[in-house]
Amino acid sequence: MNKIFKPLLTLALIACNFLQGEACFAQPKEITPKEIVSYDGHTDAVKCVAFSPDGKLIASGAADNLLRVWEPRTGKNVFVGVSHKAPIWGVAFSPDGKTIATASDDKTVQIWDASNGKPLKVLKGHQRSVGDVNFSPDGKLLVSASNDYTIKVWNTTTWDEVREMPEHRNWVSTAMFSPNGKNILTASYDFWIRIIDVKDGTVLNTWKAHTDWATSAAYSPDGKKIASSGGDRLVKLWDASTGKELFTLEGHSDIVRYVAYSPDGKSIASGAGGDNTVRIWNPETGKEIVYLKGHSQEIIQVVYSPDSKLVASAGSDGLVKIWNIEPLFKKP
Repeated sequence: MNKIFKPLLTLALIACNFLQGEACFAQPKEITPKEIVSYDGHTDAVKCVAFSPDGKLIASGAADNLLRVWEPRTGKNVFVGVSHKAPIWGVAFSPDGKTIATASDDKTVQIWDASNGKPLKVLKGHQRSVGDVNFSPDGKLLVSASNDYTIKVWNTTTWDEVREMPEHRNWVSTAMFSPNGKNILTASYDFWIRIIDVKDGTVLNTWKAHTDWATSAAYSPDGKKIASSGGDRLVKLWDASTGKELFTLEGHSDIVRYVAYSPDGKSIASGAGGDNTVRIWNPETGKEIVYLKGHSQEIIQVVYSPDSKLVASAGSDGLVKIWNIEPLFKKP
């Protein structure tokens, strides 16, 4: 070893030990999450995807009119649900994992047995395509959003319609319950977001979220923030109680189709049209953490696994990709 280099190395190691290694060995500036599965079971654009509450299964719906349930870490098929007469745009597991709800262009919401894919019930009432569906946290209610500009709330014991709320002036792209189950959050192609009281349908707050379609919205796990995506290529973060804008997240170069909040609250995922990317954001700073590129066509939906370690992206290329994002949040 060089006589000059050896003493310098010794000093460096002493300094490194003193600093506990934080500044000694350079960490990679960017860790790219690994794509662990590329699921190709569908024969047309995949419109929606959802994890089961235990994270062991994924349900996906597509323009091939099929519901497919499969294992996210292997891509192994569990069953195929055949009943819809048109593309499936929304899918959700019940909180107990026993049933699956799907929303379709055939104007119906369908309920399935999550263990075997058996159709259990068809919910009719919407006059146009149904684009989103979600269960309440206690599983007692289901909400559906439609291109007829309305949302409907259903009783999951009787499957009767509880209430219809015609609050928007265009396609309602999102309808989801708040984490405490008291409110419903909606987003619409009329550019607006609304927060609605579940009990009586009163609009508690509303604001113009985007300068183009509001394509989706999602609550943070504590219910204090709302993330939204839009046709204006932006993701925005809002105070859920006041509607005050907290951050504008810029990076996508085309319509942002979907936004999701991680269950642990540490990140936000968004998927876009023309740039075909998934982007992961820090909700505390509004900064982009990383972007994921793997789809060859637009991304229609993104969701997190219940443990926040995986992100699933559904694309017009007919694929669902599963990304392991856990390394992004491991301390070096």
